[in-house]
Amino acid sequence: KSFKMMPVMLWGIAILGKRYTLSDWCVAAAVTGGVSEFMLTGGISANHQHGTSVHGLILMLCFLGLDGFTSTFQEKLFKEHKTSKYNQMLYVNSFSGLVSFITLAASRKIGVAFSFCGQHPRFIADAFFLSASSVGGQWFIYSQVKEFGALVFAATMNIRQVISILVSYATYKHPISGLQIIGLALVFAGLFYKSYAGLAADRPKKDRETTPLLTKDAEQPMPAKMA
Repeated sequence: KSFKMMPVMLWGIAILGKRYTLSDWCVAAAVTGGVSEFMLTGGISANHQHGTSVHGLILMLCFLGLDGFTSTFQEKLFKEHKTSKYNQMLYVNSFSGLVSFITLAASRKIGVAFSFCGQHPRFIADAFFLSASSVGGQWFIYSQVKEFGALVFAATMNIRQVISILVSYATYKHPISGLQIIGLALVFAGLFYKSYAGLAADRPKKDRETTPLLTKDAEQPMPAKMA
């Protein structure tokens, strides 16, 4: 997930024809590298150890490609087809429900699913609150993609990962290594530079907008000529 910015930029070039500057690539590399270093250099591994496999690596690559494509194509729909976030939420969730129903029907598990709901009524309430939370999260996701683009959303997801891990560390009293601190410094340095560059680029535009069309000298009337 921490590598999401790079696939989003590649999909942006392929789908939307975007062009990114060298500083954009450097910021993406800093954020990606910082999050990766933070996650890989601390004591965050599980108690059990399982070997990696080529199959797992392929699944991860497919996930990165499809995940980056999703937000980029959402941005394309917003820009080119002027769709609203409510349209996309409705159709995406409806299609997801249809796929789930077809999967249950194909596996002949519809009866088992309804039987489970009947045996565990609390499950229905939990599923309802989980669905409501998911819809709320989707609203913020679509809003950010529409207003700021897929790349900003990808950067936000990286920051969310770091904050989630920091909250977990603070809650369960896990120590943070020196390399993890360096990773955090890379992440926030890259994001700070991106914000500063954006503000610096907007400043000349604002100065032009606030500059009066006529100076004080030009506003003074010309003296009348002597006859």
